[in-house]
Amino acid sequence: MSIIQTNSIWIVENERQLQSLCYLKSNLHYKEVTLQSDCEIQTLPSYDMVFFLITATQIGNRFFIDALNEILRIRKNSKTIFLAIDEYYRLSEDEVSKVLLELKTAVKPLISQPTIFLVSSYYAELAFRYEKKDLTLEELQRNRELRFLDAEGEWVTGRTITHQHLAHLYEISRIDSLVDLNQSFSEGIKSTGIDVTKKNWLVVGLQQSGRSTVTELLQNQLGESVSVMESLMEQSRVEDYYDGLILVLDLDRYRSLEYLEEIYSTYVGLEKIILVNKIDNFMYEYNSQSLLTLEVTKEIRHYTSDPIYFISAYYFREYLKLQNEEISIEEIIEDPEIILVDSSNYPISKERNKRKLPELLLTHSGFQQLLLNWE
Repeated sequence: MSIIQTNSIWIVENERQLQSLCYLKSNLHYKEVTLQSDCEIQTLPSYDMVFFLITATQIGNRFFIDALNEILRIRKNSKTIFLAIDEYYRLSEDEVSKVLLELKTAVKPLISQPTIFLVSSYYAELAFRYEKKDLTLEELQRNRELRFLDAEGEWVTGRTITHQHLAHLYEISRIDSLVDLNQSFSEGIKSTGIDVTKKNWLVVGLQQSGRSTVTELLQNQLGESVSVMESLMEQSRVEDYYDGLILVLDLDRYRSLEYLEEIYSTYVGLEKIILVNKIDNFMYEYNSQSLLTLEVTKEIRHYTSDPIYFISAYYFREYLKLQNEEISIEEIIEDPEIILVDSSNYPISKERNKRKLPELLLTHSGFQQLLLNWE
């Protein structure tokens, strides 16, 4: 696999971290590393990936929160922000748990599911320099900060450190988790086509649910801060790249509910919106539209409390054609597939409501309420 330099930036808190990452540039392949005191927050959104190397005592500092705010003010994709707690080896298991909770709490108003790593940039630097023969075994044995657990769970330090121990020092640093992420995420950005400047929604659904039509309509209607793409769910690592899922179901509930259960058991951490499409076909269910929506909602609520929208992609597409003067009011009136009903489920005469037809068509399409979700 060819290694590429990524359009990423690392923000660190102290000079030693800066020195460590400079040694590791050939591994991390970042574009820039900077001290937070020298960092110009306004430039951060121009990078595809932003990494914060945080010490346990600096989680709630103002710079960190301001930087996150600036990135998410300009671009809505939180999946491109990565947090690494440095020098994790100094913390006990209880302290690690507390620090992780504190960090998640600090960023929760901005990032609901943050990507957090535990690393040691200093140990990674020492391992790198030892491998390059820039440091000797004796020098590392005299390093009082070098202290770690061996395979048997015993502390190793000072003269007990051997060459065999140092062969595992890079692994102990856990920096490879970030090396791998940096490369794979950069390649993933290209392969998935996500736009890091926007909040990315993935449209999924069974065949013949109207998924492609819904995707096309949303792509043309949503604002500059949102990107919508279609998938057959063949892409791996969906949760790594997308902020949310749009599930397109149809009125065939038995088929749709099985699929719904599969999605919710597989993609737990993603924000989701459920679209029940083809509500215009309610008459084929031998039920009123209002009762049908109540029944479907009740069944979906067994799986989730996420937002549910009942839509007709066909009605909305015809509404847009009408607005663009591609079709006429008369064609809408003569279309037997377009059946409008009032709140009591009585048919509305299209002929008598010519002036109101565009408004009625939009209301019955369900897209008016749906599009408000992104405003």
